[in-house]
Amino acid sequence: MVYSQGGARWRRLPQDLPAACSHLVTALRGLKDRSGLNLTKLADATAISKSSWERYLNGKQFPPQHAVRALCRAAQQTEDELLALWAVADAAWSGRGHTMSPGSDRTSPPAANIDTAVPDVPPTTQLSRPARRALLAASALINERPITTATGIFLLCAAMLTPAAVIYASRTTTPLTAFRPPICRQRSCQARNPRTTACEDPITTASHTAADGTRLEIRLSPSCQAGWIRAWPTHPGFRIEITGPDARPQSAVETARPADNEVTTTTMIAAPHPSSLRACYYPSIGQPGRECFGGTS
Repeated sequence: MVYSQGGARWRRLPQDLPAACSHLVTALRGLKDRSGLNLTKLADATAISKSSWERYLNGKQFPPQHAVRALCRAAQQTEDELLALWAVADAAWSGRGHTMSPGSDRTSPPAANIDTAVPDVPPTTQLSRPARRALLAASALINERPITTATGIFLLCAAMLTPAAVIYASRTTTPLTAFRPPICRQRSCQARNPRTTACEDPITTASHTAADGTRLEIRLSPSCQAGWIRAWPTHPGFRIEITGPDARPQSAVETARPADNEVTTTTMIAAPHPSSLRACYYPSIGQPGRECFGGTS
């Protein structure tokens, strides 16, 4: 059934449509009639499909706010009055589904008739009021300023990805930048501290456990061709010494009480022939005797 208003013939609105929604649709129809635009021209002027306008103006689907604004612009009329009606209708309409009427068929329209500017929400999904308003605002902004919106999205994505790229690059390059080549080799390592020469590839060539439980190891760096002794746990007064056939012996003496399980090392000695290295352990300065072992033991 149709009825006439201002020279146009419109379908009768659903009887169970809320009064506020009926007032809004009637106002939209009147503005459309006064503009002299048919549905095809209205679709071209608003970038909203003809099928969507047919649903909005016949009470089949609640018109989004951006559609109301677009109609006002196309008709060259201020939007304040219609937006006020829209706000009242939006508050009265609590279903916010695909269809305008609570008792009408809620089946989604055919895919070809769906307005691409505002994607329909599945009937089983209920959006909160803030989420719906945010979606409508975003759709309106995309319609009005597509280039500006796309640029803003690109810049936002770049701002989010740049810190992640920097972190990833720093993590992947850290092992390379942290590498330090040895600063000495053979005789140039003589009497140096093994912990400060970047001779960081040591292997254990011999080990020994003294009678008092002190653990000793002869350590060798193949890249530096130098060796040293390390011992633990330590105690005041003991001494360790490393010797070789081609270099001056190197030793270490513990004179203060160390922390538990602290490791003591001698300085380095050139080791072109690692098997000739020999280590000796002296339990105490005032206690006679020593325990020695070599690289072949």
